[in-house]
Amino acid sequence: MVLGDAILLRAGDQAVVDGKIISQSAGKLIDMDESLLTGESDLIPKRTGDEILSGSFAVVGEAVYVAEKVGKDSFAQKITAGAREFTLSITPLQRQISIIVRMLVMLAIGMSLLLGLSYLYQEKPLSDSVEDMAVVISLVPQGLLLMITVAYALGAVRIARKGALVQQSNAVESLSNVNVLCMDKTGTLTTNRILFHGLHPFDGLGTDGFQQLLGDYIASTGSKNRTAEAIAAAIQGTAIPPVAEVPFSSTRKWAAASFSNGSKPGTCILGAPEVLRTQVKIHDEAVFAQKLETLANQGLRVLLFAHSAHVVNPDELPEHGEASLPPNPVALGFVSFSDELRPHVRDVLDSFRAANIKLLLISGDNPDTVSALAYQAGFRPGEDRAISGIELAQLDDTAFEGAVQTHTIFGRITPEQKQRIVEVLREHGDYVAMMGDGVNDVLSLKKAQVGIAMQDGSQATRAVADIVLLGNQFEVLPDAFLEGQRILNGMNDSMRLFLTRTFFTVLLIIIAGFINTDFPFTPRHNALLTSLPVGIPALFLAYWAKTGQPKKSLLVSVTQFVFPAGFSLAVVSVFIWILYLTSGTSAEVETARSVLTTAALIGGLWIIILAEREREHWRNGDAPAYDPRRIVLALALLALFGVVMAVPGLRDFFEMKPLSWADLAIIAASMTGWSIVLMLLWRYDVLEHLLIPGYRPDKPNL
Repeated sequence: MVLGDAILLRAGDQAVVDGKIISQSAGKLIDMDESLLTGESDLIPKRTGDEILSGSFAVVGEAVYVAEKVGKDSFAQKITAGAREFTLSITPLQRQISIIVRMLVMLAIGMSLLLGLSYLYQEKPLSDSVEDMAVVISLVPQGLLLMITVAYALGAVRIARKGALVQQSNAVESLSNVNVLCMDKTGTLTTNRILFHGLHPFDGLGTDGFQQLLGDYIASTGSKNRTAEAIAAAIQGTAIPPVAEVPFSSTRKWAAASFSNGSKPGTCILGAPEVLRTQVKIHDEAVFAQKLETLANQGLRVLLFAHSAHVVNPDELPEHGEASLPPNPVALGFVSFSDELRPHVRDVLDSFRAANIKLLLISGDNPDTVSALAYQAGFRPGEDRAISGIELAQLDDTAFEGAVQTHTIFGRITPEQKQRIVEVLREHGDYVAMMGDGVNDVLSLKKAQVGIAMQDGSQATRAVADIVLLGNQFEVLPDAFLEGQRILNGMNDSMRLFLTRTFFTVLLIIIAGFINTDFPFTPRHNALLTSLPVGIPALFLAYWAKTGQPKKSLLVSVTQFVFPAGFSLAVVSVFIWILYLTSGTSAEVETARSVLTTAALIGGLWIIILAEREREHWRNGDAPAYDPRRIVLALALLALFGVVMAVPGLRDFFEMKPLSWADLAIIAASMTGWSIVLMLLWRYDVLEHLLIPGYRPDKPNL
């Protein structure tokens, strides 16, 4: 398509460029569905001179329009331009792990430089220097980066089985941090279908008469939209050729048809109550207002059905401009409708509220329609306030931010306003997820920390989303939130294993350097300590992780566990190291290293079992029972170490020496004492009382 092309648009066609209608066939006036672009769920009638937007669909009628904007200048291309920009959102877990790894890298570099200088001064052999450097470099927990990848992969696989496709690896974990969920209406909360709810006639016309007249009117009119289809599916009528017909217009908000025969000759009118209210005769204004308020509070859409005895002839209709109502129309009753919500929507939203997640409904649709749907989905009239995009456009930045914070229902919102709402929420420290399905949602999906799209949404929306709900299964979301919690809890346990070993090793190396002894581990000893009590079990802990919102931040939780465990294990290890080095023989150094490696390995296996407990469990005496799977895993790894010690070839490969019964007794006594001391450190917050003046466990202390 190029500029100036004349394009024929028929029912079912999608507009591929922007332009203006230049001609239409009489009786085939075109109605366009722009819901993917603007969020407006109602069909938009188009007349000669009106604009056609690329990406919209022709539903009824046909027209010829001329191409005025093509390629990057078209409406759809401008909205989706941001979809081509790659952005990577770093989650809190990734940020915290990055901080830890960077600190440990700096520590390892510093210690390596100091070791290098000391070896130059002492003129130690190069082979010894390289071995010691290898141990120091291993302080950087490279396995943490692997574990976060494994945890993300496990979460993605689990949630895929439930019906969601994860397109950004960290999206599932990111969901667990969300405290504001923004949702589009059309196609996201709803199936984009309207359901007939009921008839509410006023006095003077029974339900049967009201139903027959409405059914005949719907069966006789040529303009079909989703509202008319909902009525036709519920009410049977007899088609009567109308004398004249005025199709629905989003400008005047009503449609009408005149009949010279039938059950009640005259003109039938169906439209918005707020528009017709001042133009039709109402027998009892109080009853009218009460019924309208009752239906609106139920979250229903409401139309007013009226009738005039005057039969409008075709020559009475204006050739240009809007038609007016016939004389003396009388209100007959209300017709109520509900939007068809996706299955389980209300239960899902209730579960989000129970998790203290704030819900925002943001739509390009009419504010009254959005509010009706919101109340139907469980939003509360009077508490959940609504505001329109027209009102937001008149506010300055400060007032705009205030409106975003105080309202939860947003109607007639442009794509740019959706993006701005998400920006305001993020600027105020909220962690935002955005759900949408149309092109008008692309900008806000990109701006949110987590973007969620429906499978039936536009290709551009699915392309930028972090998670796609397969089969449009809205009920998958709570499971995705739980998987995010599982990832956090699994990484909490894994980090405790990695960092306890790292902290213990750093202290041991520093103390050994101060007392001027040999290096406590060789690289092969270190291989045992990084694989059996840390690397292998971390995979299992990630797989076994439980759901449940973490009660404290990851860094705080890990720190409270690691410092007491690593410090006390280092003290016991120094005791063992010095005990064996008092003889001063080279043989005792090798034995001391074997004993120390065995003791540290047993301590690491015990940490596997303890890693799921918080310090509060020890303080309050309500610690849960030990996970039998962890006990079996620790015993299996201990047995594997026993195989290493029993097989001469494996034992020599790892530079271990056979241990005597006396050595085993020292290890058993030391580890038993360490376990008791560790539990006391956790139970009585010993380190916190020593380091923090006026420490109170029940209050913030920093």
